[in-house]
Amino acid sequence: MKSILKKPLGHTIWFKVFLTVLVFLPAYTQIAYDPANTTDVITEVMAQPLIASIAWILPIAKALLLVAVFIPLISDKFAQRFLLGYYTLILLITGLMQNMSFTADYGFTWLIGNTFVQFVVLGFCLMDVLKNKTIISKQNFVKGRLWIVAPMLLAFLMPYSINSANIVYPSFTLSVLFNESGVTYCMITPVIIGVLLLFSKGVHKPTLSIISYVGFIFGLLNIMTWFVMQTENWWMGVLHLPLVILSFYGLLVAHKEKSLV
Repeated sequence: MKSILKKPLGHTIWFKVFLTVLVFLPAYTQIAYDPANTTDVITEVMAQPLIASIAWILPIAKALLLVAVFIPLISDKFAQRFLLGYYTLILLITGLMQNMSFTADYGFTWLIGNTFVQFVVLGFCLMDVLKNKTIISKQNFVKGRLWIVAPMLLAFLMPYSINSANIVYPSFTLSVLFNESGVTYCMITPVIIGVLLLFSKGVHKPTLSIISYVGFIFGLLNIMTWFVMQTENWWMGVLHLPLVILSFYGLLVAHKEKSLV
């Protein structure tokens, strides 16, 4: 019993069950909706979130994400504080503005569950930064995990376009340099997890576990949406594979290495 009580919150099963329940909190909408149409509500919000309407912030956010990735590769000084500090700030922004939208069918809509869960992750990252729990050092770089760069790159670029029928399709044009991946939780998170995995020996494992678990939940929900319910937008499902793969791997690494830190 004593060992259970001492177990870090980020590694406890009951807390992860609690986070899972939070994800499924009903959305707030101005116009009432049938719970059976929940997927449609979420899709409408994700299609036109408030954050995406601020066009000038998109390339800046993408550039900041790139900086957060490269700082650990070139300098040990404050690398972890910049990486997790950046993630904390972007979660504050996207946790609200990516989960809110003025939709055509439901009026103003807020995906409350998404916000609450992402704010829990924000809290873990903030505490990690304040207490300097995670230490990122170039000497801890794991060369055997370089395969991680491929899914990270796919998430960072988020190469897609939408045709006249509102169908998502692959598009590898210069627009990938200025699209909304830098303000999209499901694209930012696999990039952050990827960096943490590349330097995992010094990463605080409860932090990695919570980031990865929440990412895995959202990844699975999106896979179900795009590969099962809206198969015409299968490419959007492909774009969420980095979140699923790296989040799952992050959970495995956090569990395997938790006794090493």
